[in-house]
Amino acid sequence: MVEPVVRPAGEADIEPVADLLHRLMNPKISPARWRRVLDDPWRPAGFERGWLVEDEGRIVGFMATIYSQRPTRLGARLFCDLGAWYLQRAYRGTGIGEALLRAGMARADTTYVTLTARRATGRRIRALGFQILDEHREVFSPRSPRRVAPLRLLADPARLDADARRRLADHEGLGLRSAIVAADGPAALVLLHLKRKGEDVLHHDLLHCGDPAILANHAQALADLLVAEGVLAVDRRFLPPGGAGGAAEPIALARWFRPADGVEASDVDLLYNETLLLDLKLP
Repeated sequence: MVEPVVRPAGEADIEPVADLLHRLMNPKISPARWRRVLDDPWRPAGFERGWLVEDEGRIVGFMATIYSQRPTRLGARLFCDLGAWYLQRAYRGTGIGEALLRAGMARADTTYVTLTARRATGRRIRALGFQILDEHREVFSPRSPRRVAPLRLLADPARLDADARRRLADHEGLGLRSAIVAADGPAALVLLHLKRKGEDVLHHDLLHCGDPAILANHAQALADLLVAEGVLAVDRRFLPPGGAGGAAEPIALARWFRPADGVEASDVDLLYNETLLLDLKLP
């Protein structure tokens, strides 16, 4: 009897994995959307498209590894969003699932992030060196009358630096809202993810802000500037230790990361991840 093996996913595995995840993990997500997880627009060359469990040529499990090379305050750093994790029931409890997890997070030079780990999975990845990235955020409702000073809304993308223009291009077509905002410093890219949550409240989840000082000093003014309906939601790690005056609320599923190469929690934004590729709500 041949034992199941764990191996990296390549281009030829895109279609069978998309079919597996559609049929057995979440039929509400079309195969076309699942394909994006294995063929995202920003994947650096030479990296696997996830990890498989294969039993005599048949794919029975998968874990997504969504890599990105990102500019940070430390220079370019490698990140990996750990996405869909699925194993057919007959193979659970055999140890192969643990081998799949370990294979998918084995690179020492990579900061691993997971934004959608279920509580049971969270307990397992803590043992693999992960720590809480964030479990709270603040939400800001626009004031009436709006008081946006000293923020300015700019129209010309040429005002952005090369790193910001790359982030914008990487996420084109994923339904995000972008804005170019300036306070006392240079123009900053702001990227938002709009989804209705809870009691049908439109959340503008802040994915990225190119100038941390805007969030530190003007989070409420940013909500006044950009939000016509609903709330601006900002993860706590991007705000001052004492908060920024928004209403605090827990994040439904804590965000986790395992940092490498000097990366800190505040360096990890909410871009380049599976939730955006699948057009789902952030928890």
